Amino acid sequence: MEAILPRTGGVYSPPAGTKGVPNTTIQSVPYNALIDDLTADANAARPITAGGTGATSASAARAALGAQAASAALASIAGLATGADKMIYTTAADAYTTTALTLFARTLLDDATAGAALTTLGVSAFAQTVLDDADAAAARATLGANNASNLTAGTVPSARLDGAYVDFIQIAVTTDGEAVKLVGSATGDPYVGFWKATARQGYIQHRDGTANGDGLRAANDVTGDYLYLSNVNSTDALKFYDSSVAAHNTVWHSGNLAAADVNALYGYTPASNAVQVIAGSGLTGGGAISANRTLTLGTPSDITNSTTNSVSGTSHTHALGFVAAEVSTATSSSTTSFPLGHVISCYSAAGIARRAPIAPCLYSADTMQYVASGTSGAGTSLSGTWRSCGVVGGTDRYILQRVA
Repeated sequence: MEAILPRTGGVYSPPAGTKGVPNTTIQSVPYNALIDDLTADANAARPITAGGTGATSASAARAALGAQAASAALASIAGLATGADKMIYTTAADAYTTTALTLFARTLLDDATAGAALTTLGVSAFAQTVLDDADAAAARATLGANNASNLTAGTVPSARLDGAYVDFIQIAVTTDGEAVKLVGSATGDPYVGFWKATARQGYIQHRDGTANGDGLRAANDVTGDYLYLSNVNSTDALKFYDSSVAAHNTVWHSGNLAAADVNALYGYTPASNAVQVIAGSGLTGGGAISANRTLTLGTPSDITNSTTNSVSGTSHTHALGFVAAEVSTATSSSTTSFPLGHVISCYSAAGIARRAPIAPCLYSADTMQYVASGTSGAGTSLSGTWRSCGVVGGTDRYILQRVA
């Protein structure tokens, strides 16, 4: 029989008459009733007011305490309809629902290690070696991507290329736009240099300013010369600097070259190519003076008693006639000047070899003879140089001819 528990408001109080009095005998009935009451109280559900759950089972305790109703999460879970191959998951704070758990998911969930899970997922052994790398540097080393030789696509960031680079073997740029751009400071003049070992041989540069030498320059370091397009916009913008004379020379072209420039350069007016050498009467050939020209004199026909002095398109003829300069027409016996080739008979006591020179003179004793200089009676000498053409009519009569 269950003992009546003397509790008031859930607080236990011992039954009346159970406490002993000093120096008196304890009565067995009240004492036993107290023991039974304590035993029953210890085995009964402790009231919530006494710090208990008001129940002797978990389900009764939850109900007595109102735990499920107090928790939104538990209330959400309690309302779920669970079943085979389903899994609970949250959709929001203290909100739960279920989803189907596939066969593949179950094969993944039963894997004991991450490596086994990766194998189930189909991740290759090589990929697993990348996934277990601690940082990006280790991953690049595993991938072999820490070497520019392995790059096959993409664009290298500008920050990665920032700095000075040497020993390029070849650069090939495929583009229809600006391929290479040199960016200097607001006051700088960047350039492209050409080197042989450690010695620069030349460079290409654009220089600010409007002074001589400023502009787009192609320079030869070996000679110190350079060709440049001046920043001054004019027909004389193209110039050549000759370091041997320290002179900036304007390059002539069809836009700035005038006849006066050529005349000043040569010191005279060159002949125009429009001028031609014309072959006149009796000549052939000729043409524009842009090339060497030859004029050919036409071959004449023989001179006869009937030919006249005339010229045709390709030849010429002459009349048969003589003038005083060719044949002597003198009539005076005192004439001393005869034309070249004139022949006389001359006396000489001395023997004269053929073609030997001799100086003939007028013979003062008569008007018929010429005598050699030094002969008795020799008068005025004849002009010119005379030579012997042989002896006639004896050993002292010679034929002489004027030769000069």
